[in-house]
Amino acid sequence: MRNKKTSLIILSLALSLGACQNNDQSNNATSSATTSTKSSKILEPEKLITKSEAAELLGAPVAEGEKRETKEIGQKICFYKPANDSSNHFLQIALTQDAFMPPAGVGSETIYRETKKMTGDSKTDVKELGNEAFIATNGLNIYKNGYYIVISTSLVHKDTQDPMLISAGKKALENLEKAK
Repeated sequence: MRNKKTSLIILSLALSLGACQNNDQSNNATSSATTSTKSSKILEPEKLITKSEAAELLGAPVAEGEKRETKEIGQKICFYKPANDSSNHFLQIALTQDAFMPPAGVGSETIYRETKKMTGDSKTDVKELGNEAFIATNGLNIYKNGYYIVISTSLVHKDTQDPMLISAGKKALENLEKAK
């Protein structure tokens, strides 16, 4: 169990550091992992949850979303911090998508499945969202047809069916369908 948690922490740090680099260089490494069917349209995460929707979900105003991207893993992130500096509530949406991934990328479905595998028993499956979904320490993870969405918030509690996360997931999927 400890090794799984350590692996999850290392993966999360690697993805976070990669996202912070905002590096658009292509990854020259090839992968034998299978890729999912390529989604055709590159989407921005703020199209899945807008500033006003983030404020509504958190119950407090938020600032404009701060954006980052890591092309090597096909990921775009939008971080909504509180408009009020005395608040610590935030909402982040990370969108990994096949259409934004370099040709040698492993695919959003592979990243989703590996993340799910690494969370081991510390996750709870969510049946009604996307092709598959689960809640773990990093938030709500949803896979839907070439798009891997992770919604994280300061309001995540140990409740494995956190109503705010479920609402955010439903809103993100609704907006995904509109944006495609």
